[in-house]
Amino acid sequence: MARPAKYTKELLEEAVRQSTNVAEVMRYFGLKPNGGHHTHLGRRIKALGIDTSHFTGRPRLPSGGAGRHHWTAILTERPRGAPRVKPHLLRRALLETGRDHLCALCGTGPIWAGQALIFHVDHIDGNPNDSRPGNVRFLCPNCHSQTPTWAGRHRLGCESAGERP
Repeated sequence: MARPAKYTKELLEEAVRQSTNVAEVMRYFGLKPNGGHHTHLGRRIKALGIDTSHFTGRPRLPSGGAGRHHWTAILTERPRGAPRVKPHLLRRALLETGRDHLCALCGTGPIWAGQALIFHVDHIDGNPNDSRPGNVRFLCPNCHSQTPTWAGRHRLGCESAGERP
């Protein structure tokens, strides 16, 4: 005997009507966003022949914008234990403030040996949660490896590189 369908055509039609993508349908039902739920609901919607022509593939944003944060929202001091800001966001924010795309110590530019050079973003005081403009700078990998804050050294009151908080 077949198990009754959890997501009936009527339930799915209502969820699909109020959503712009399968992820929103998942949220409508209170499901965790994982691939299994996404695949199951997507297949079920397709099997029942429910119209998804209005699906955009992108979630709606309340502001209507692209979801891009202004540099002032990125270059801030966060509470201890907060997640770190992703390095590519720090780089973009620093460039948007007008910071030169050069190593702050040796002056190396964005091209080295004919290749694009990815600058590291160094937190001068060693606190990765303090990303205020005066505490972050671009460093080339060579100069950054010579600083006392490279690779977590001198992090939040640690006396030596071997001692961790």
